[in-house]
Formats: sequence, C-alpha cells, structure tokens
Amino acid sequence: MNEYETEEQQIEALKKWWKENGTSLIVGLFVGVSALFGWRYYVEQNNVHYVLASDLYMQVLQGANSGTIDEKTVDIHNQLVNAYSDTPYASLASLALAKTEYEKDNTDGSVAQLELAVKHANDEVIKQVAHLRLVRVYIEQKKYDAAMAILDMKHAAAYDAQYEELKGDVYKAQGDIAQARLAYDKAIELQGITASKWLRLKRQNLGQGSAAEDLSARSVSEESLNS
Repeated sequence: MNEYETEEQQIEALKKWWKENGTSLIVGLFVGVSALFGWRYYVEQNNVHYVLASDLYMQVLQGANSGTIDEKTVDIHNQLVNAYSDTPYASLASLALAKTEYEKDNTDGSVAQLELAVKHANDEVIKQVAHLRLVRVYIEQKKYDAAMAILDMKHAAAYDAQYEELKGDVYKAQGDIAQARLAYDKAIELQGITASKWLRLKRQNLGQGSAAEDLSARSVSEESLNS
C-alpha cells in the first residue's frame, strides 16, 4: 500500500510539474529546433549565394579573357555588382574587366572598373590590389594628385614598400628627382634583399644626387608627413 501511495504521489508530482513547466519546455524546445534549422537554412542559402556569385564571376572572366567585353559580359558584371557585392566576386570581376580595358588602351574604362573594385571590395587584399593598380593608371594619365591621394591613405604595413615605390614614380613623373630618390631608397630599404631589379634600376637611373639636395628633400618630406 505504501509503495502504491508513493508511486501515486510521484505521478501527481509529475503532473503538477508538467502543468507548471510543460508550456515553457515545449516553447524552449520549439525555439531550439527552429534556431537549429534556421541556422542550417542560413548556411545553405549563403552557400548557394556564393556559388551563384562564383558562377557569374567565371562567366565575366571568360568574357574578359576573350579580349572583347560584350553586352552579355557587362550585364553579368552589373548583376554581380548589384546583387552579389557582399561577396568578393563582384570586385574580382571588376579587376578582370579593368585589365581587359587597359590592354585595349582604354584607360578611362580601366579606371572606372578599378574604382568599382575599390568601392565594392569587402576583402582588404582585393582593395589594396585595386588601389595599387589604380595609382599606376592615374600616373599614366598624369593624374598625379589623384594618385598621391590614394598613396597618402592609411594602409597595412605589408604594402609600405609598394606605396613608397609608387610615390617615387609620381615624384619622378613630376620632375621632383630628389623626392623620387628618397621614395625609391625607402622602398628598397623596406624590401631588403627581395627588392626587385626593376626598382633598383629605377633608383640607379636617378643618380646619387648631392647630400645637401637629399637632406633638403628629406626635411620637406618629414614636414609634409607631420603637417
């Protein structure tokens, strides 16, 4: 009898607990299951999004590599920019088209695509690549102020040597040989033994210069950095 009463009490206690906590338990279970399936759905949809973007990018790349940017390639690129700018493929497609435009001697078209690549780049490496290529085209177009505006931007230390070399290119193009020497020297110093032969040749072609000239240029450079 005592055993029966104990079981009966246990059942009653269980019923009471379920009455008090059953609803919250079911709700909690539902939320947990929903969150799990919701996360899986998000991941799957995100994967699909990236796969679609990758497929469109490959189509743009195929068009760019053909050397002719037709309307279909332009339309696909626009689709990437408008619907998939949250992936790296939009800016990568712009870089590919920029290269094709440049090889066709269409520097304005190349600049337009590089500016798009910078605008939509959500990856720092892609953005830096686009910036550096844009500077080179600006120099070719003699847009030295636009080039220096980019070179004066904050950037990762890993790109210091490339930025200094391009500053040297700008100064040289403007006829400021003393400043160009300093910039090339800084680039060579930063790269050390890995400095390219082309960079060393550019510096060599500028001669040594007088100590007074280099000291004066260094002073002006330091003042501009501190201003």
